[in-house]
Amino acid sequence: MPTTTPTPHKLVRLLIALAVTLVGAIGSSVVSAAPAEALCSTQAMAGNWRNIDPNTRALTRVNVVFVCDDVRLCDTDGNCTGGQSYFTLRPFGKCSPTDCDWGTRRASAMADGWQRAVYTHSWSTKYVWVKTYAFHGLTYLRVYTWTDFTAADGRTDYSTDEWMLK
Repeated sequence: MPTTTPTPHKLVRLLIALAVTLVGAIGSSVVSAAPAEALCSTQAMAGNWRNIDPNTRALTRVNVVFVCDDVRLCDTDGNCTGGQSYFTLRPFGKCSPTDCDWGTRRASAMADGWQRAVYTHSWSTKYVWVKTYAFHGLTYLRVYTWTDFTAADGRTDYSTDEWMLK
């Protein structure tokens, strides 16, 4: 069988085809390895929400922030950081003369789209759940709060269910 030496033009085409194949294989493996939650976009839940009831005795407003940490960095030993996006909640309770700032807490993703943050005080633990709902062309933030008083406090535990708009 005779052997032929490829011309420089054919060799260049072969090298380009090989490079494209390798880049495509590497690119597709990177894309398929990325988790779906790593792609950040505008979140409907993020924003400054105000209670639709101006006479509420519970939460008057909640600031919800979405922290987009979609970059995962790994060192040569395989230790990785980042890649965890999450929400933070900062509720304000009805107080006089100004509303009480409960502080900012990182929320945990719960079932069915709810986010929950926990606030611990000397007299109680407050569990705050938030989730958005769309009604008649508006997006509402539902804020459900469960207050669990300590035994030493003696008050009865209770819940509130508030609706807010931006």
